[in-house]
Amino acid sequence: MKRKGLVLLLLASVVAGSILVASTTTAERVVAQTPMEAATEYFQAYIARDVEGMMFYSKDTNYLDEKSREEGYVKDFKTNPTTGYEIVESKQINTDEVQFYVVQKYAGQDYEQSPPLPYKIFESENGWKVLVEPLEINTLTGEVTKGTPIHALQYTDQSMFYLVSTKTQVPFYRND
Repeated sequence: MKRKGLVLLLLASVVAGSILVASTTTAERVVAQTPMEAATEYFQAYIARDVEGMMFYSKDTNYLDEKSREEGYVKDFKTNPTTGYEIVESKQINTDEVQFYVVQKYAGQDYEQSPPLPYKIFESENGWKVLVEPLEINTLTGEVTKGTPIHALQYTDQSMFYLVSTKTQVPFYRND
């Protein structure tokens, strides 16, 4: 009889411990209540190479689904030179959208930082999110324009995709 009580006590402890671990893991990510909180959490996750954090605080139009998005982020981290960021400007678009301009800092590149890159922050059912869209940067002039989503790019070899001219897509890496 004592043995059954001990087994039940151990089983209850394991279940309680599992619930505690699950609730702690879920509680690590807090729904962003403001556009600035969403941007800060997203870019901190980006710098920390935290895939789950990036996915939680953003919507990325470069990928067709969450699986390819996660795989793309992991591949990007292998060569991504971004070491910091600075939010240099924000503009209210409407009550559900804010435009932020973010300068990304780089290490080990010919250039030390990006020009101000536009990111929309929008309010979703799950709090504020960063909308990540493909951008094309002309590295000679600093001009930033819309780029091509990663899922739509076609590659001819195993290397990073480069446009023929002074414009580059960042970050665009082969996805296979």
